[in-house]
Amino acid sequence: MLRMQRATAYAGRIEAGEPFDTLDDCEDAILITEAALAVPGPRIVYVNAALERLCGYSREELLGNTPRLLQGYDTDREELARLRRELESRSHAEGEIMNYDKRRQEYVLGWTIVPIRDSAGAVRNWLSLQIDVLRESAGMRAQPPAA
Repeated sequence: MLRMQRATAYAGRIEAGEPFDTLDDCEDAILITEAALAVPGPRIVYVNAALERLCGYSREELLGNTPRLLQGYDTDREELARLRRELESRSHAEGEIMNYDKRRQEYVLGWTIVPIRDSAGAVRNWLSLQIDVLRESAGMRAQPPAA
């Protein structure tokens, strides 16, 4: 299944009333933030185990922070601005960017971000399905960073 379809399906489960932790055992790396995009947001409100393996940070280290924790020197600021514009229009977003794991090792992050809406249709959270592009292109699942 394509990333957009998978991300939309996960968001649909949450919109249908399932708690975030039903995504704990998904093979896809999932990060959910609050809806507010203005600084200091969007704060991370949920990550699953696959996301912890992808970036090397524990859930406890990520919750309450923003995805900016994973950015660094070679993170493309123009791509981040494009992402923000797309999310401000309350649509979805897809892209790739240089991110950094806990050891500050670079990896190319591919993301697919979709809204999680409340019953009135307002965006209440953003769900981001994330992959290590190089590992996926090599046909490999995300592995924990080496110690």
